[in-house]
Amino acid sequence: MNNPSVIPAFDFREMVTTLDNKIITTSLKVADYFGKRHKDVLRAIRNLKCSDDFTQRNFAPIDFIDKNGDVQPMYNITRDGCMMLVMGFTGKTAAAVKECYINAFNWMAEQLNRRMAMGEEMQHRYAIKETRSKLKGTIGSRLMNERKKEKRVLRLEHEHIMQVTQPELLIN
Repeated sequence: MNNPSVIPAFDFREMVTTLDNKIITTSLKVADYFGKRHKDVLRAIRNLKCSDDFTQRNFAPIDFIDKNGDVQPMYNITRDGCMMLVMGFTGKTAAAVKECYINAFNWMAEQLNRRMAMGEEMQHRYAIKETRSKLKGTIGSRLMNERKKEKRVLRLEHEHIMQVTQPELLIN
């Protein structure tokens, strides 16, 4: 008998976040999106047949406090670790979620690349403005006064550029 599989609707951007400018997911999110118990996902991670080096680079054990206030184990998982783990899951829902995970990591990488490109453009424009302003300061007293005013504005612009190019990404 064919039972149609219900594929949950979810926003793939909620599957991933950043930690220290690295894209990650967690074992809790994997369990949630695959409809598995968290302890089964933890067991699947521990039973992976990958090298110790791969495990250390891609599965970081941490603790979290559950809804009862108890400390429980969890893993922060990189893209490579996530793919290693979920490739062992089967079924239509698992295939759909695997595809969404790939999309989620690609989306986050695109966001980071876009932010860096925008920051590089802003830095370039800032360097031109700063150079012109410095030249004004060497020409004469009237232009030196303009330079004094521009320095404050340029400092604020530089701070904004640094926020854009070196963000702590806030993902809800």
